[in-house]
Amino acid sequence: MGLAAGYPMDAAPNDRPILCAILPTRVTEDVSGGSILPSLALALLRLTRQAARFRCKDGSRPPAVFNFSYGNFGGPHDGTSDIARIIEDYFGPDCGTEQELRLVLPSGNGNLSRTHAMLEFESGGSRPPTVLDFVAMPDDRTASEVELWMPYSASNPLPNFVTVRATTPNGLQSGPVDIAVGSQQSLFNDDGSEVARLSFAFAPLPTGRGVIKLSLNPTASLTPAPLAPSGTWQIEVTPDAITADQAVQVWIERDDTLPGFRTGGRQSYFNNGDYQRFNRFGAPLAVDPPGTTSPIRRAGTLSGFACGPSPLVVGALVQSDGQMSDYSSPGPTTPARDEPVAYRDGPDASARGDDSHVLDGVISAGSRSGSMVRQNGTSVAAPRVARFTANEMAGGAAGDRAWLQVQAALQDTNFPQPKPAQSRTGGGRMNISVNEISPGA
Repeated sequence: MGLAAGYPMDAAPNDRPILCAILPTRVTEDVSGGSILPSLALALLRLTRQAARFRCKDGSRPPAVFNFSYGNFGGPHDGTSDIARIIEDYFGPDCGTEQELRLVLPSGNGNLSRTHAMLEFESGGSRPPTVLDFVAMPDDRTASEVELWMPYSASNPLPNFVTVRATTPNGLQSGPVDIAVGSQQSLFNDDGSEVARLSFAFAPLPTGRGVIKLSLNPTASLTPAPLAPSGTWQIEVTPDAITADQAVQVWIERDDTLPGFRTGGRQSYFNNGDYQRFNRFGAPLAVDPPGTTSPIRRAGTLSGFACGPSPLVVGALVQSDGQMSDYSSPGPTTPARDEPVAYRDGPDASARGDDSHVLDGVISAGSRSGSMVRQNGTSVAAPRVARFTANEMAGGAAGDRAWLQVQAALQDTNFPQPKPAQSRTGGGRMNISVNEISPGA
């Protein structure tokens, strides 16, 4: 909030009214994003109605720029999730409002999280299965979930693209789950209690895709409960009707614990041996090596909230040298059903998320009066761009994705070249001072 709207007290303008909606604590606590939709819909309804009350001197409604620094890992990643659609309802071209409304989102911080895989299979002949090593963390007091999203198909019933089995760390293997409604398998502990389930479901239009989910109970609990075993699970994916030009996209749902909360969630991850984590100097490798054969990918980890066509999506960079922050999630996304290309290749721009490689994060206002706090992430890069966009729209700028990409390309010359890949930085790197004030009415 401080980065998006905070001016120095002696320079506070009177033409920048601030609107804010605080989501319930339980919604923020649930990092998967599974419980956010009702509260987000009510917040957007409230905020847009409040924004419509303001008038310029000529009687017109002023533009309004919103920042929503939330994100998730799961979902179809094609712009058709529930969150992506509610965002389009309020900020898309068919939102039905005369007021210019913009929404800025972070690209996500999952680039190095090892929570995304892309499974491709060669055509013809005997095709061996692909096995994903899925690590369920010990002392994880929340459930974990893996989503395997199938390709699109107009066939009814759906082709049996793949068959999936799950194996526990102690070697218990489930039966196969096929691409068929009602197909599911349960895994039990020694007491006969279900601790994990592998199941197929069909996500209806506009998504129109099948998804197989592996759901695990917590691996620890403060009260008696059937617990899933921690350690390396194996997810075996055997090709069937899938073709060489199709892929199964796999995401592990977000499951960490935010600062200030006590959920006890610990993020699970993939741990295949062919995934190269570090470069030759021992530093984290922020991009997939050329020609990699590992199914675990950094590419495509863009937040599931940020895959729609209308929001302004922002990645994070290191201000001191212009490199992208290692954690900043890139595209590409998956094309939506009946769309020839995806809505986006990655973020639209990138902005300061870290002051330097030594000084992580940026400083902004703390939650106590007069305090300051240092935080990093794409969630602090996004409000900086929201502030810039609001100031520029006050002077008549369009403030949409195309405009932002142009602005980013112009400002990218302030950083060392070459520019990072478009899938990571979008149009370019923006050099925005936190106190930058552009002229405008």
